[in-house]
Amino acid sequence: MLEDVKKKVDELFGFKTESYDTNMLLIFGEKEKIRDLLKFLKDFGFSYPHTISVVDYTPEGRGFEINYILEDIYIKKFVIVRIELSENNLAVPSVSDIFPALQPHEREAWEMFGVEFVGNPRLEVMLLPEWAEGTFPLRKSYQFKKHRKGTK
Repeated sequence: MLEDVKKKVDELFGFKTESYDTNMLLIFGEKEKIRDLLKFLKDFGFSYPHTISVVDYTPEGRGFEINYILEDIYIKKFVIVRIELSENNLAVPSVSDIFPALQPHEREAWEMFGVEFVGNPRLEVMLLPEWAEGTFPLRKSYQFKKHRKGTK
């Protein structure tokens, strides 16, 4: 099954893939094709989106990494779609219309890291207090002491 996905992804998109264990495939995608790739994977059976995770590699000079984790729940196989964003351009097309369950995950990634999911209709503060909007507390550059309340 995952070999079929790997072959099709290579044919249709030309993306590099890497097998993880026997039930997971990692796809190295591009943000320009993320919507087409996720539509393809959903049609292929990976219709259960688990999450979107963001990794901040800016101290290493690599920018940010976005991981979309999808599962085919009938055969218990996973794909992780990984794209990289430069620190200077943190915009990526939203996939919340393809996978509505990922809409709050996009909001959280925007709120915590500043990744703009273009087309997400609800990029608004969800977890942080309003004064903290735009501070991006999960970035490695976040200054904890600057935003910390004083102690008595």
